[in-house]
Amino acid sequence: MRTRMEGVVRRAVLCGLALLPLAACSGEPGESDMRKLVETHTKRALDGQGQGGFRGFEGFRKQGCVDTKYRNGAPKPDDKQYDCYYAATFAPQPGAAAMTVNGKGRFTRTDKGLTFEDLGAQPR
Repeated sequence: MRTRMEGVVRRAVLCGLALLPLAACSGEPGESDMRKLVETHTKRALDGQGQGGFRGFEGFRKQGCVDTKYRNGAPKPDDKQYDCYYAATFAPQPGAAAMTVNGKGRFTRTDKGLTFEDLGAQPR
């Protein structure tokens, strides 16, 4: 037999789950959006160096984001910019092991969508 409290808790959880997609639209970037932007940036960078052939990462994991509330020491007028950390694994080249890098990027929401600025990456 279910208690009244169980029903209240179940409704609260279901309402919270229904709101998750809305929170993702206005807050920090999701892992799939980050992956698309970082892959596009990496492809352009490698193609520009004459190292074409990059089609995507073998693995990608969002490690977390920090809201950049200040720009040049002054509070920002909006709340749409995040510095995010990620781990990206490149598919191995023939005869070599896969390489994973830890990276950091600035993701900014604009009227035209999400943008990415590379803040650096280092092999693990």
